[in-house]
Amino acid sequence: MSYNLITLTAGHNAIVPGAYGCGYKEHEVARLIVAELEKQMKAVGQKVEVVTDDIGTTQTEVWTNAVRKANSFPKEGRLDVSVHLNAGGGTGCEVLYYSEVELAAKVSKDLATAMGYKDRGPQERKGIGFLNSTNAPAILIETAFIDTQSDMDKLMGDGGIQKAAQAIVKTLTGKVANVSDSSLSTDTYTVVAGDTLWSIANKYQMTVDELKQLNGLTSDIISIGQVLKVKSTAVYHTVVAGDTVSAIAVKYNTTVDKIKALNPDIQDINKITVGQKIRVA
Repeated sequence: MSYNLITLTAGHNAIVPGAYGCGYKEHEVARLIVAELEKQMKAVGQKVEVVTDDIGTTQTEVWTNAVRKANSFPKEGRLDVSVHLNAGGGTGCEVLYYSEVELAAKVSKDLATAMGYKDRGPQERKGIGFLNSTNAPAILIETAFIDTQSDMDKLMGDGGIQKAAQAIVKTLTGKVANVSDSSLSTDTYTVVAGDTLWSIANKYQMTVDELKQLNGLTSDIISIGQVLKVKSTAVYHTVVAGDTVSAIAVKYNTTVDKIKALNPDIQDINKITVGQKIRVA
């Protein structure tokens, strides 16, 4: 399948934030997913427009404003996609639809397969304003349950959002975007062809001796596919006006609990001040 244009909207906004759980807010995570979708769609040559609303003060205003932006584009060959997170203690992903049952089923299945989620499948929702007000085919993706830790660990873990976006982009465009290597933010590295202890150590700002000692190596010989422990490089964020711990966690693809663990000297991690430096990795 191919589309002349795909519009993307992240559900809710800072005024009407939607669901929350596990230290995350729906509107923040949805925007992170939409940003990655936009990047990957552009990478595969798909024309895309983000129509997310940031000014609506009620739920109705938020989706109405997004629909108005989407409908300003020609409807021929257009698909409108809204990204949300579910809540209520369930697990897995599902895709809501007005008429696009086959597309909804495929997106849900492919996303579930990529992420290791339960596939809740397509769900008809003719009463949802976003779905019944666009003048083009539309789907609403419930990416995961924001109040289920196992779902959020998969989505917000290393490379999770990139993987979710890649699955959605592949289903909608038939093309696979190359996602950036996220291994620098992990504590392990998998050896690939051409690697040497020196090149790996240099990549992670270590010495060869440090790398060998960390992995109990007695020689310089490594093999493709071998998993090595590497030294993480500490990353800090300087708090600016409007920052919240959950927003910072989303920005750095981590969790509130992990930030708490990295900052034991801060008695209340939720009480942060402008200019304060917080370790995030």
